[in-house]
Amino acid sequence: MRSFFQSLALFNCGFGIFAGATSLSPRALGATTPLSSKSALCNILNYGGVADGKTDVSTAITNTFNQCVKGKAATLYIPGGSYSIAKGVTLSGASGWAFRLDGLITLAQNGAFGGNAIVIKNGNDIEFYSSNNKGAINGQGYLTRKVQGTQNARLLRFITVQNLSVHNLILVDSPTFHLVFNSVSNLEAYYLTIRGPDIGGTDGIDLICTDNCYIHDFEVTNRDECVSVKTPSANVLVENAYCNHSGGMSIGSLTADITSPDQAAAVENITMRNVYSYKSTQMLMIKTYPGGKGAEGYVKNSTFENFWSYDCTYGLDIDQYWYSHTTPNTGAVALTHLTFTNWTGHIDNGVSRGPVVIRGSDQVPPTDITLKDINLWTLTGTKVINQCKNVYGSGSCVRSEVGGATPSYTSSQTVTVTPSAYVSPTKPAWAVEGYGVTVAIPVYTPAVFWPTAKVG
Repeated sequence: MRSFFQSLALFNCGFGIFAGATSLSPRALGATTPLSSKSALCNILNYGGVADGKTDVSTAITNTFNQCVKGKAATLYIPGGSYSIAKGVTLSGASGWAFRLDGLITLAQNGAFGGNAIVIKNGNDIEFYSSNNKGAINGQGYLTRKVQGTQNARLLRFITVQNLSVHNLILVDSPTFHLVFNSVSNLEAYYLTIRGPDIGGTDGIDLICTDNCYIHDFEVTNRDECVSVKTPSANVLVENAYCNHSGGMSIGSLTADITSPDQAAAVENITMRNVYSYKSTQMLMIKTYPGGKGAEGYVKNSTFENFWSYDCTYGLDIDQYWYSHTTPNTGAVALTHLTFTNWTGHIDNGVSRGPVVIRGSDQVPPTDITLKDINLWTLTGTKVINQCKNVYGSGSCVRSEVGGATPSYTSSQTVTVTPSAYVSPTKPAWAVEGYGVTVAIPVYTPAVFWPTAKVG
């Protein structure tokens, strides 16, 4: 269903919301038919589902899909109540349908999920949503971590889906990643609340976008990526992001250590803007591994603007030797035509970890990198040290090319005066401290930000 944001953009003619953003087509975003055309309601309670919080509803969901939804303009409906799921569910090969989740699905601790709780794949014109802002999936990952178990189910995953809308959902405490989009196009995802533990390996949103994806107005609390854009991805806009105690926004990780050209990273026309980070590991990281021969793949033609920080560990962190991988130092993923503008707020310690830290390859250094209006300061101390290695463009400690040459260098920039445009941030009302690793994470508190979905 086309969102309010799309309707406003279309009404204003010229798509004001997308002005200055990447090459999105607003008319093509999300499910192509309205929910009113998917009015046949297929209730899992009529296909063996029981809302008692203990009966496995995986078979009921599958039966509802196969017997009532597939091949029809219908809505798979899970009404309000508490449900348990103990087996992975894959819903494949249908188009022109919706999944309405208005209750709470909780993963059984010892379920057989095969890596995913719910997968929707190989479809077109699909809407997955909650009509009451109570639709939630709780992975109970803390139980697995307490016993060091092997439960590794992603909560919700979409694979090879076109014209997809996902909205008004709550995803809580996955044993691993929370929301995964693999090879999707014409996606709109919004009004999402994701609550994970204060530990790595718990990505909020992972995205592989073949073309035209818009993710906006969402909140992620965890200790790994808030949103991670992976390869191949093109024409993506991510905005109005609230990242609590998160790993922050990221591109990658990507590798140049490939064995065939079809493995090369391909990430382009990405815009991230209006990103608010509270005590995150970094505001943004672009991370790649070395290898290959010369330039192997690329991240290019992308903009990262209007980033705000309260006590993050890093600001902008670009590393072409990610995770201290320095070999084989024969090539790198090419980083070029990247712009970072209007960054403000403070990081924790501007000397030990500067607002700008760029570790470029001495084989394929980043080029045409523009840093403008980077007004970041330090919470601790009275100076910041920006660090640049082998990066070319303008701004901060970035050097300009001389006659097209890009000789290797390492430099630092010590700043002892607060930037004139710096505004000291205050702790936001939406901030949430990190959730525990081996204790239950609340599903419905604090209340979500978002208005309820309009059905019809």
